[in-house]
Amino acid sequence: MAPSLRAQARLAQIEEECKPHCVREWAAYKACAERIKDDTTGQAHCSGQYFDFWKCVDHCAAPKLFAALK
Repeated sequence: MAPSLRAQARLAQIEEECKPHCVREWAAYKACAERIKDDTTGQAHCSGQYFDFWKCVDHCAAPKLFAALK
């Protein structure tokens, strides 16, 4: 496996390990998606909740990822 593919696979693994730490953010995103599912205007979105979830995942994953790079 090429080094870049190994790094991508490791990042995906670390992100999966971190997702359980971000259940509150995921629940907020899912609740928002449920609220806006019937929006016909196309104006409603859940990008704030989506980015909050990934910020949480990144916060958890970054130290693990950089430790693996040393």
